[in-house]
Amino acid sequence: MSVPERFIQYLQEQALCQPHDRILIAVSGGKDSVMMARLFVESGYAVGFAHCNFQLRGKESDADEALVYELAKTLNVPFYVTRFDTASYARKHGISIQMAARDLRYAWFETIRVSQGYKYIAVAQHRNDHVETLLLNLVRGTGLAGLCGIQPKRGHIIRPMLFLNADEIAAYVKENKLEYRDDLSNFSTKYARNKIRMEVIPRLKELNPDLEVTLAKSMAHFADAYTVLQHHVKQLRKQLFAEYKEGEWRMSKRALATL
Repeated sequence: MSVPERFIQYLQEQALCQPHDRILIAVSGGKDSVMMARLFVESGYAVGFAHCNFQLRGKESDADEALVYELAKTLNVPFYVTRFDTASYARKHGISIQMAARDLRYAWFETIRVSQGYKYIAVAQHRNDHVETLLLNLVRGTGLAGLCGIQPKRGHIIRPMLFLNADEIAAYVKENKLEYRDDLSNFSTKYARNKIRMEVIPRLKELNPDLEVTLAKSMAHFADAYTVLQHHVKQLRKQLFAEYKEGEWRMSKRALATL
């Protein structure tokens, strides 16, 4: 099965979107998002491209923006772009640059989605990102939710590239001669995620060459368990609690005694 066919199959299996849905695609200019943008367009979806210029890399950031603009122009799709003073936002809120960029882009994506009538926002995280997220969560400490990794769909955010790993994406981009740009900050080990990707995962793959596949399956099991747990907790809430008056709830002793 070809990659475009697997892409369509994954959209359907995970119920990420319907063929008639309008999709706002987050396109950074990197190989992952450029490939995803192409797959959506070639699959016949009505899409728009959204690009954030975080103004963190000077001319490099501007070159990223220019590439995405040209891609949108070539494919004849709407192009939305904004610029953020990311460093100032991070200082003002006392958070990391990475967290600031995340907060800014998702808030802006949602604004565009609503104002322009898109059904979903598509981001290009893939299976390697999935595994990195699990390992990051384990290192920092997490509960069952953190063991689920990245979910294919959460609210209006969809992640249609989770069925692919980084090597598969690189091979497809090379074979189809897709133009993209590398963000050199992705190769700096001063960031925890990069350190895990570049130093920790290669060592783990010495023990299990199929690490990404194995951990992806484990995370799917964790996600199933989390879904079941959440369902039971919701049912218990209904069974044990009743609203007494606005903002106040009462617990049934009789219901509690039956547990």
